[in-house]
Amino acid sequence: MAEVPPGFWTVLAFVAGSAVGSFLNVVIYRLPRGESLVSPGSRCPQCGHALRAFENVPIVSFLALRARCSQCRQPISWRYPLVEAATGALFAVIVAHFGAGWQALVYCLFTAALVAALFIDLELYIIPDELTAFALAVAVVYDVTMVAGGDAAHALWWGWLPRSIGGAVVCAAAFVAIQLIGLALFRKDSMGDGDVKLGRAIGAMLPLGAAFVSFALAIALGAVVGTAIVVQRLLTGRARADADAGGMEAEPEPDATPFREVLACGAAYVFFVDLIAMVAAKAGAGWARRMLQSDGEAPLEVDDGFRPGLTHVPFGPYMVVGALLAMFVGSDLLDWYLNWAFPAPPGL
Repeated sequence: MAEVPPGFWTVLAFVAGSAVGSFLNVVIYRLPRGESLVSPGSRCPQCGHALRAFENVPIVSFLALRARCSQCRQPISWRYPLVEAATGALFAVIVAHFGAGWQALVYCLFTAALVAALFIDLELYIIPDELTAFALAVAVVYDVTMVAGGDAAHALWWGWLPRSIGGAVVCAAAFVAIQLIGLALFRKDSMGDGDVKLGRAIGAMLPLGAAFVSFALAIALGAVVGTAIVVQRLLTGRARADADAGGMEAEPEPDATPFREVLACGAAYVFFVDLIAMVAAKAGAGWARRMLQSDGEAPLEVDDGFRPGLTHVPFGPYMVVGALLAMFVGSDLLDWYLNWAFPAPPGL
């Protein structure tokens, strides 16, 4: 039997990733709007034209149609090929880095959830619970499976606690602490609950050190890019345009979430109570539905009238980029920092 040519699995991963990216475009549009992900089939959001098979080929169809619907001729958003190409590229890099195997498959599934979260948060400033719950489940199942297989890299903490569960708890608690400190110091919400849940999933997937590296990268990226975005908005006269249109700047700032409520929700996230409630709500439990509604996370609704203020910049996309970078170089960056911060004494 002939050997598989070098790069075969990488190319296959790109093709599979672009197909997954096509489905993620459906997720990105429909999930926040509470629509089914499977029915009806893909269609033009402007005229409702059902896409035929040759109109639904990742990347290729967008180019062949010249970025316009074949029926109504309305422009097709560049987000569609971007998501497909980005997902394909990420899958290819994952397979090239980790090799074609179960580890690469798990990281691809986790990455798919992150890509969807990134684009939804960019557009709507929310991160659906379903995505963070899926990412967390992938991480925990993978970790427990590796523990059962005796993998030393997935050794139990203190001999009984799966690394994924411990990392999720620690990272969720860290983000809740940031919420509480920000509320105490500035008397306003400093971080959304979606960011806490995304941080929990990242903490479950990555080794704890790499997870904190990803958060440090996210903060650095957010500081640089977020500042540039705010400055750009100011220079282009966004404030005047918003004021003329009666936008966010003309409206009062929303009230800060009560400290007690942030603390209660934070405790629920740390101990996975929200996930238990999500499962119970899917099963029809009334108490779970009431709990999620009071949490403000379910059912998800898109507020068409929402427009971010000048200083509103979603943090989720930076967390996603930080996690993706840490997935490949997190351990190396951590080792470099520790060697720089705590150099070995001369002669050792």
